[in-house]
Amino acid sequence: MKKLLLILFLFPYLLFAKESNTSVVKLESLGSDRYSISITENANSNNLKEEFKKEVNKTCGTRFEIESIELKKINHNQYKRQILQGSFKCYVNSQM
Repeated sequence: MKKLLLILFLFPYLLFAKESNTSVVKLESLGSDRYSISITENANSNNLKEEFKKEVNKTCGTRFEIESIELKKINHNQYKRQILQGSFKCYVNSQM
């Protein structure tokens, strides 16, 4: 009985616990091997730059040019979030 009361007491806390530390990546093609990327993270962390590098390397390999990059901090639903927005261009063998 005590365990059941404890579970019933803790259940709402589990439902309304803080958001997880996951990131949302949005990658859009701008045509001609150019891309726009937006990465949003739920908690304060320095993972956005690493996530940016991983996504660019996954898209282009090692031959790319970063055209713009910007890091912003916003408050959303009482949670601090970081957003990294940027654009980059992939190079193929014939372009270099």
